Amino acid sequence: MSVQNELGPISITFKRHLPFADNAGIKDRKGNPINLTYHKGRYLTPCQPEYFEFSRNAELRPDDIIVCGYAKTGCHLIWETLNMIRKGKGQYTELGKAAAYLEYAGPELYDNLPSPRILNTHNEFDWLPDKARTYKNKIILSTRNPKDVAVSLYNHHMNLPEMYSYQGEFPDWFELFLDGHVDNGDFFDYHLHWEQAIKENPDHPILVVTYEACREDFRGTIRKLSKFIETPLTEEQVEDIAESISFEAMQKRFEALPTKKLIRKGQVGDWKNWLTEEQSAELDRRSEKLKGTHFEPRFEL
Repeated sequence: MSVQNELGPISITFKRHLPFADNAGIKDRKGNPINLTYHKGRYLTPCQPEYFEFSRNAELRPDDIIVCGYAKTGCHLIWETLNMIRKGKGQYTELGKAAAYLEYAGPELYDNLPSPRILNTHNEFDWLPDKARTYKNKIILSTRNPKDVAVSLYNHHMNLPEMYSYQGEFPDWFELFLDGHVDNGDFFDYHLHWEQAIKENPDHPILVVTYEACREDFRGTIRKLSKFIETPLTEEQVEDIAESISFEAMQKRFEALPTKKLIRKGQVGDWKNWLTEEQSAELDRRSEKLKGTHFEPRFEL
């Protein structure tokens, strides 16, 4: 059975003409439902299947840059940073990421963005638009340790009732995360898919950026990104961007928006305040799958 919410402030912010919808029918172990879209064997952030198909068939341009990543790994931070690098200054984009979000914006928005576009998607490599492989568009792949992702994603679900309608406790939600019954499915399978894509497409320009590296040396990350997209910056420009996109500056930027709760703490290691020893050990065990990959997690600075 499909459940469809009314258009609310977040839907309006994303300029959607259809509300967020649930067709997955997922409940936690205590019976609390969570809105998700299930489409072609994958769990997605609640959307309409036609939006997802729009994203797979998007008309890309050769100079498009695509930010990819599992939910709550830092895609928003990377997207804002890349736009500032393109401008050469610490100025936020007026329309925001909503207009460039392939699964949710719709072609009526992202088709009208001026080039060069910085696009965003949570899709895996084989679900990117076909032209991404034809043009070999540059891809920046955001990643973050699964313990902090779990905590951030739970709070994301709790803080956005218009999208998810979830009211459960963290221990019950955590089981959904382990089962892959959350946005983008199983965290580890998602990243193993990307690891395989990187190996099988050595000529496709893909840069992996970790959230932990951003927090440890953000100026270094800015320089790495500017080099990757071939947009040189002076040290003054690097400093301007770093100050403009600090976590405090981003919180202030989003304070007046319906999506303000998308920005929470931005910390590395907040999982220590949430996970039990047993939960932490389980994620340690599963993280062994990522050992030796581009996505081997780092749980603290």
